[in-house]
Amino acid sequence: MRSVAFYLDFVSPYTWLALTQAEAFAARHGIRWELRPVVYSALLDAHRLIGPVETPAKRRYTFLDVARSARRLGLRLVGPPAHPFRSIEALRTLTLFLDDARALRLAAALADACWAKGRSLTDPGVLAGVVSGAGIDAAGLEERIADEPIKAALHRSTEEAVAAGVFGVPTFALDGELFWGHDRMDQLAGRLAGEPAAFADAEPILARPGGATRRGKAGGSRA
Repeated sequence: MRSVAFYLDFVSPYTWLALTQAEAFAARHGIRWELRPVVYSALLDAHRLIGPVETPAKRRYTFLDVARSARRLGLRLVGPPAHPFRSIEALRTLTLFLDDARALRLAAALADACWAKGRSLTDPGVLAGVVSGAGIDAAGLEERIADEPIKAALHRSTEEAVAAGVFGVPTFALDGELFWGHDRMDQLAGRLAGEPAAFADAEPILARPGGATRRGKAGGSRA
C-alpha cells in the first residue's frame, strides 16, 4: 500500500473539505495517509507569505469559495466562533494520537467540530469531547498535549514541511511532488493511477530567469 503525506492545519477550511473526502479517497485508490499536522502560520512566516484572511478582499472571497465548495460536496458549513484562531492545541491533540489506527477519523472529527458544527477548537472541553467521541481515551488530555515531546513533534513536523517546500494546507506529497488544496485531489488520483510527474515539464520553465520584479509585499496563500 502506497503512503501519501497529508499536511494539515485545522485553521484551514480547505483542510476540513479534504478530510471529509480522505477516508473514501484512500479506500478508492489503495493508499495510506501519513498525517502531518503543521502550524500553518509558521509555514507562512517561513516563506514570507500572508494568509488569505489577512487581506479583506481575499478573506471575503475565501469564505464564498468555501461555502460553494461545501455546498457542492453536500456539507453543512457553520464555521468557528472566530477566524483565524489558535489551532495549536488541536494540532497537538492529533499529534498525540498519530500512531492510533483511528487518527484519520479523529482528524476529520476535529475539523468537522469546527467547520460543520461551529465548535471552538481552543476549548479544552471541545477537544476532549471529540477525542472521546472517536472512541479514544481523553483522560488528562490537556496535560498530555502540553508534554514537551508532543510540542517538539509538532515543531519538527512543521520544520520538515517547510524543508519539503510546503507553504499551504492541505498539501499532499507523493514521490516528492506536492499537490496543494482539496481541489487537487483529482490530480493526486491521476498520479496514483500512473500519470507522469510534472517535473519534466515544469523544471525547464523554472530554470529560466525572471523578467520582472514586483514591488511590495509577498503574495498570499490559500489556507
